Amino acid sequence: MNKRNKLAILINPPVYDTQYWARWSMPHGLLKVATWLREEGYDLKLFDCLNPYGEDSGVIGKTVDFESYDAVRKEKKSVVVLGTNIERNEPNGYKLNSNEKWKYIFGMPRFVLEQRLDELKQDVKIKEYQEIEIWVTSIMTYWWESTHDVIQAALSIFPDAKVRVGGIYPTLTHKYNHPQTKLGITPLVIKGDQLDLNNEEQMSNHLIVYNEIKHASNKSLALDLYPDSEKPPYTILTTSRGCPHICAYCASNILNDGTKVSNRTLEDVMEEIRELFRQGTRVFCFYEDNLLMKMQEFKNIIKAVMADKSLHGIKLFAPEGIEIGVAMSDRKRYLLKLREEDRIIATFTVESEYKLKLEQGEKSIKSEDKKVLNFSVDEDLTQGAVEVIKQDGDLVKLLIADTDEVILRKVYKDNGRHELDFENEAECSLGLYLVGVPEVVYLMHQAGFERIYLPLETIKKETNARWNRSWNSNLKRFEALLQALTEVGYDPRRQNINAFVMFGLPGEDIEEVYDTALYASERVGSVIPMLFTPVPSTQVFDMYQDYISENDFDLQHLNGKLLPFFNYLKKQLKDKDPDRDLKIEDYTRLESFMQRINTKVLGGSVNIYGETKVANTFRKVYGNYQSIL
Repeated sequence: MNKRNKLAILINPPVYDTQYWARWSMPHGLLKVATWLREEGYDLKLFDCLNPYGEDSGVIGKTVDFESYDAVRKEKKSVVVLGTNIERNEPNGYKLNSNEKWKYIFGMPRFVLEQRLDELKQDVKIKEYQEIEIWVTSIMTYWWESTHDVIQAALSIFPDAKVRVGGIYPTLTHKYNHPQTKLGITPLVIKGDQLDLNNEEQMSNHLIVYNEIKHASNKSLALDLYPDSEKPPYTILTTSRGCPHICAYCASNILNDGTKVSNRTLEDVMEEIRELFRQGTRVFCFYEDNLLMKMQEFKNIIKAVMADKSLHGIKLFAPEGIEIGVAMSDRKRYLLKLREEDRIIATFTVESEYKLKLEQGEKSIKSEDKKVLNFSVDEDLTQGAVEVIKQDGDLVKLLIADTDEVILRKVYKDNGRHELDFENEAECSLGLYLVGVPEVVYLMHQAGFERIYLPLETIKKETNARWNRSWNSNLKRFEALLQALTEVGYDPRRQNINAFVMFGLPGEDIEEVYDTALYASERVGSVIPMLFTPVPSTQVFDMYQDYISENDFDLQHLNGKLLPFFNYLKKQLKDKDPDRDLKIEDYTRLESFMQRINTKVLGGSVNIYGETKVANTFRKVYGNYQSIL
């Protein structure tokens, strides 16, 4: 490593928003860049303004616990009027109107950051750095204002420093000239793979860096930049990048410079997991563009984690969700279960000779091998009570606990997802049954993924088709996956399964949103509302440019929580039915409704179609609600 005599000040800005969920807010990309810069000879200083565990960014006077409480500090910033571009300052005691919300500063506020930067300036004077650089990550496009503020705060303390801004915001908005004109700097705009620390001419400029910085892609996270008392108890894993699909409202193809899906090697991922586990990290969060798109690679990671005894106690999460259609395309793991106890006693797979040889790298593969099916007992959970006594052609005979003979038939399928039929289920005395589930969901449950997140979004197939989502969203597949999740051990009423429901989209019917929320609550018990934000560089954003311009919306006004498309929806409904008048309260109540149907009673969510007192009361109150519906 060559010592450059340079200091990189790395900043994860605070958030200006009406709501903010602090979990998983670690600046993953910035911490990878930090490792790369260190390897290139930089000294480093991190200011993570969104760290719930930070002295300056956490909630003052609150003990933070990952399992129950991980919020950041907040203070009132301004009042915003929903559906408009109006934002104004009001005293803290101001009483909001029904069409208004408080906008808060979440995390370390600017004045505290300036204090800490000034303290740093005094500390670094004696080191006489040749150059000081300010590296700022910028995430959501509608949070760009805090990016501007931390840049100006840093330059007020270090006026000769050079700024480097990267992340989602500059990647999606540089083509609209937004960061070039809004951040208060005159920058050079470059692609991540063009960034060259040795190019003095390039590095003498402020920089807007878009897309991935390839040099940092596979680096470990520089978690040691956090003081021990402030270090987050989790880490974020990115094992793949990219998605082959282009949905109308998603920017994955822009962020990843195309639709190609790339994966890190199994060895690389496991080395990172083991090293962080040795350092004390127990919670690992997979943050991927499309977690299951490289299905076998993901399953290999799960299997490797389960097989490694040194990782005992690891907790795994995938909060971005698993795509329903992709999950259902996985090969089946068959579960032999005791019906009365709802207990798995053995698991099986059936696979073609062709695929097995292909996976093993054999060269003597024949096309007829595709129809030669191999049966295997993957797990016997009875300590030897499941015995294969005969395999003859398509039939497999098992002896269970010296009592029941089970006859299974292998069934060839052209799609490669071969099946097993339980031929004599009705004759078995132990009350056994066989069910096939996507292998990946079985492995996720076995590996300890505590919660599963499903992008239901809407139950209306026409809406899915309009946004190019038909490939994933289908109620039949959703129901099938939900049944599989229940069979492997997830409990919908304990909020182990969560469904994302999207609303606020142009062209939607508000009744459709209520229907989707009610359906999701009844089927999975936990609804996660997703207010629609038009993302720059997507088809939807470009499609509604006239509307955005007519309403004089900047990016901060397009935050879904502010209902930017309310006027569009109001006009749409009025054109459809002149007697109907959509009010902003209809959407704020809808948002509140989604939060309330998640309420837990006696440790579980309420089945609103059940016959309990709570469910009956809910239906009675809901039935009396007066609105446009």
